Amino acid sequence: MSSGRPETMENLPALYTIFQGEVAMVMDYGAFIKIPGCWKQGLVHRTYMSSCRMDKPSEIVDVGDKVWVKLIGWEMKNDRIKVSLSMKVVNQGIGKDLDPNNIIIEQEERRRQSFQYYPGQKITPEAVLNTTCKKCGCKRPLCKGLFYATRRDQVFSDTG
Repeated sequence: MSSGRPETMENLPALYTIFQGEVAMVMDYGAFIKIPGCWKQGLVHRTYMSSCRMDKPSEIVDVGDKVWVKLIGWEMKNDRIKVSLSMKVVNQGIGKDLDPNNIIIEQEERRRQSFQYYPGQKITPEAVLNTTCKKCGCKRPLCKGLFYATRRDQVFSDTG
């Protein structure tokens, strides 16, 4: 399918354009939509299909369905253009933009970027308690006396 040349963005709709496309393929992670006037397809990830949580994209769309989508981004990866689409910011009945200022899209993108997996970093619990255990006298937030007490005032005396 690839001719060895990098793909261009010619004939792609402009960013944040709304158009009606046809569902070409449904996968577990989303649906591919044919972009009219262009030979490319864009992906509507399952998180961008509906504002309600759903497990399978096939619960919402089938191959051949016509859906309204908004082009929310594209990315060049290995000389190929990946097109991201959203259904949930477009009224599926009339194609009206439900997020004309792109606020919802930007908030979701920020939320996705802020969550990152850092396998090299250890999580270390830190307590900012200035307390002393009444049973053993230690100045730590947790001591073995804590696990045998039934009330907070049996364990801690506030020293700060």
